[in-house]
Amino acid sequence: MTDEHTARLTAEDIRASAHTLHLLTAYLRTGPHVTEALSLIAALVDADTGTAVRLGEALRGIARYLAQETTVPRTDTVEATLGEYIEAASVLQDLRLLDLTLDPLRTAPVRTSPAETAPWQ
Repeated sequence: MTDEHTARLTAEDIRASAHTLHLLTAYLRTGPHVTEALSLIAALVDADTGTAVRLGEALRGIARYLAQETTVPRTDTVEATLGEYIEAASVLQDLRLLDLTLDPLRTAPVRTSPAETAPWQ
């Protein structure tokens, strides 16, 4: 991956990224081997390049763009919206700590019996 600023993005590119997350969720429901699942999770929660970090950067970029764009009216509603983007970006920044959860998962003892259904399923 490169950080080419000249690359034109489309709404379809963004939808494809969201769809990839959907595919990950569906794949994890199939019960892949834990080593494979953890490698996918590691890519997702990486403290420097993970999805939460990138989404936080994007939300800050959106807020910055809208704040600097002269055609966007400076109403209370717009200001509140910008604040919400910044707040969401800060929450996502806090999720960088998820990266630290991987080592305990990798070293946890292997269960010998099936897990009970998780409450969120």
